Amino acid sequence: MVFAAAGVAVAVVLFTPPRAVGEETGGSASGENVEGAVLEETEAAVQQVPDRLVVGFEESASSATVSAVIEEVDGTATRSMPAIDASVIEVEEGQTGEAVASLEADPAVEYVEPEVFLEATDVSPNDALWSQQWGPKRVRAPAAWEATRGSTSVVVAVLDTGVDAAHPDLRGALVPGFDIVNRDANPTDDNGHGTAAAGVIAARTNNVRGQAGICWSCAIMPVKVLGADGRGTTAAIASGILWAVAHGADVINLSLGGTGTTRALADAVAYAASEGVVLVTAAGNNGNRTAFYPAAYPQVISVAGTTPSDRRYAWSNYGPWVQVAAPGCNIAPDRGGGYINFCGTSSATPLVSGIAALAYSLQPTLSKSAFERALRSAAVPVGSMVQYGRVNARATLERLGLTQPRNVTRPTIRGTKRVGSILESRKGTWAGKPTRFTYRWLRCNTAGRACTNIRGATEAKYRLRAADQRSRLRLRVRARNAQGGATATSAPTREIRHAAATAPQAATSAATAARSQPPPTTEASAPPPAPAPAAALPPEGSDSPASPPPTPLDTLESDVQTVVEQVEQTAGEALPSTPLGPGP
Repeated sequence: MVFAAAGVAVAVVLFTPPRAVGEETGGSASGENVEGAVLEETEAAVQQVPDRLVVGFEESASSATVSAVIEEVDGTATRSMPAIDASVIEVEEGQTGEAVASLEADPAVEYVEPEVFLEATDVSPNDALWSQQWGPKRVRAPAAWEATRGSTSVVVAVLDTGVDAAHPDLRGALVPGFDIVNRDANPTDDNGHGTAAAGVIAARTNNVRGQAGICWSCAIMPVKVLGADGRGTTAAIASGILWAVAHGADVINLSLGGTGTTRALADAVAYAASEGVVLVTAAGNNGNRTAFYPAAYPQVISVAGTTPSDRRYAWSNYGPWVQVAAPGCNIAPDRGGGYINFCGTSSATPLVSGIAALAYSLQPTLSKSAFERALRSAAVPVGSMVQYGRVNARATLERLGLTQPRNVTRPTIRGTKRVGSILESRKGTWAGKPTRFTYRWLRCNTAGRACTNIRGATEAKYRLRAADQRSRLRLRVRARNAQGGATATSAPTREIRHAAATAPQAATSAATAARSQPPPTTEASAPPPAPAPAAALPPEGSDSPASPPPTPLDTLESDVQTVVEQVEQTAGEALPSTPLGPGP
């Protein structure tokens, strides 16, 4: 049975983009991104800081007015910017919407907007064509490069038409390979398809020229299984798989396939999987749901092709047998020098192989199943075109615990804010698979600022002390794993109140109040006495006198306070945390 390469090469230089191909959901073209030379750079979704607002005030607003406005929404000013008449305020968890509505209605407020996260600039290589490479940006490769840029000890076998070892962006990237087609040790590319696939994976990066590869330093093992016409037999491909496994490949890239298969190919795939080798395969470019092999085998990672907006390219196969998607048009090296715009599932596949190589660079003993679980769980949902979603390089490494922890939603504090009560920590949500958390409770002023460590308060729970009264508390959580640590701090609590009165204290207060009442002027004017509640009896054998009963007013006040605190506690626990979905 004969298979063919699953990709189309389109020249970048001196190339007229063909008519754009309609996408799955509409049939009409959206720009000239499909198969064209125009590549868009896309950015990650804006991430808002939970429960924090930036408020701009009218120039005429006095300091007293600003303070009153913030107090009206139970907010805390965490930063003041008087030069631009703005303040950053924190509001109670889950009350952002209500606070925004109140602030926008206030005549002293000019504008209200959510605070947003900005991040340290991701690694940005200096390669000449990097600005056109939207694919690596879309899968968050630059963020993954903060953790690793690859290792020369990780070997990715490219089973294809061969690889041009003399290309400037691949020079020094290759380890010895084999030509299955011609049965020799010279897997030179006589088509160009294999060179393009190899470049997407591991083009030498940050060298000023050309493009950036996903795994900057990883090694490419060229195994030629397709002829100059881009076609090859299942027997040749099976032989290539077995040769790559025998010679130490960690990952096998298969940018090829067809709608038929053979037992020999199925057995070779199963053997490679049993040896722990990750196989990444193209889903095919027929634009339908028909199973494509070897992509439809359960032991491999099958890859569809998506656009800059995470929609399916019309030519990409899809369906429940396809596991993940990746950008389907990428800059790639051309055989003999130069670069092309490489489109097809053959182009999407090596991008995923590159992510696998990054993971193995950080953890050489990583199991095949662990990597595949992480890749799938980290994928960004893109609808029903594939089973799991579009791949995300940074999130995959985070799922494996191969990056430093990263806080996603901040810690929170639960419990009644009253001296003597116990506060409980909620550590928030974290990426990066933290293995250990430590806690530090902070005592702050009434504005929630000027915080200092509370001596000895390093447990997940904290009992409020007399020294905490009229202060506000924060919780600092530090998450750690083998790669390092990161810290996040909660919003301040509301002001800590005095301890609730005990029963003897309440009774004593009631008795004192009763004795302070003036006697009635005449016997006739006095109302008939109401039956007095029974005094609390001392424990049997105690020498203490019986406690006088509380007055109805004291009892009512205590009951109301208890109900208020219970409602506050229940409402606080019911409020959902602000989700931050994974980055694109």
